[in-house]
Amino acid sequence: MPAPVAPPEPAPWLLPGALLAASLMASVWLGLPAAKAGEPVAAIFPPWWSAAERLSAAVAAGGAVLRAGPSGLVVAQSASPGFEARLHAAGAWLLFDPRGLGLCTPAGTRRP
Repeated sequence: MPAPVAPPEPAPWLLPGALLAASLMASVWLGLPAAKAGEPVAAIFPPWWSAAERLSAAVAAGGAVLRAGPSGLVVAQSASPGFEARLHAAGAWLLFDPRGLGLCTPAGTRRP
């Protein structure tokens, strides 16, 4: 009869690493500027969605797509009330004002 095998111990860096990642994500999320109604909004969709799925979700929520980026980012705009709630319902994970990160500045424009 073989000797019982003890379960592997978790890596000593696992808990501190998870806490660091969670605190960084919370800092980024809380530091992002809020989107205002009727103005462009950046939506982060699941990164495994195709570009067509992300764009379809933004359009289905009633938005006009202004820009699409890598890793699930779509910048859209809608004047109809409740656009942000519809984006969340369509699958958006995070919404923020894209102008705070320079995502809506015209090409060639320098920010101070």
